Amino acid sequence: MNKATFCYFVPLVALTLAAAGCATQSKSIGLGGAIGAGGGAVLGGIADPGKNGEYRTRNVIVGSALGGMAGMIAGSVIHENTEKQKQEAFKRGQSSPAKQPGSMPNLKDPKVDARWVDGRIVGNRYVEGHWEYVIVEPARWEEN
Repeated sequence: MNKATFCYFVPLVALTLAAAGCATQSKSIGLGGAIGAGGGAVLGGIADPGKNGEYRTRNVIVGSALGGMAGMIAGSVIHENTEKQKQEAFKRGQSSPAKQPGSMPNLKDPKVDARWVDGRIVGNRYVEGHWEYVIVEPARWEEN
């Protein structure tokens, strides 16, 4: 591979790897195809060019096409496996018990007593009858 081809290939690979956070199958297939085509083109350029380099262009085109197809298949398979693993993890999470070891204990509600206070006159004011709520037992952690 000559220096000019290398200078174009390295940024292409870096850009392709930066876009590797694919979420859809079409993106995964496209990314796999791009990586495969790039790798196939490089291998085609390295392959035997024949006398005076007469087969180099053909090798690059064939390598790019074969690498692209292989990359698309690999991207599809990898995406399907990833989606299957996500679904299995989701199902495991749904079927697991609500309490797990090391989880926070429940907080027990406080006990509150309600008392009616009759209306009364205090100095030059009248305080209407009302409910007073007294905390008899505070909230506390419940043992498991």
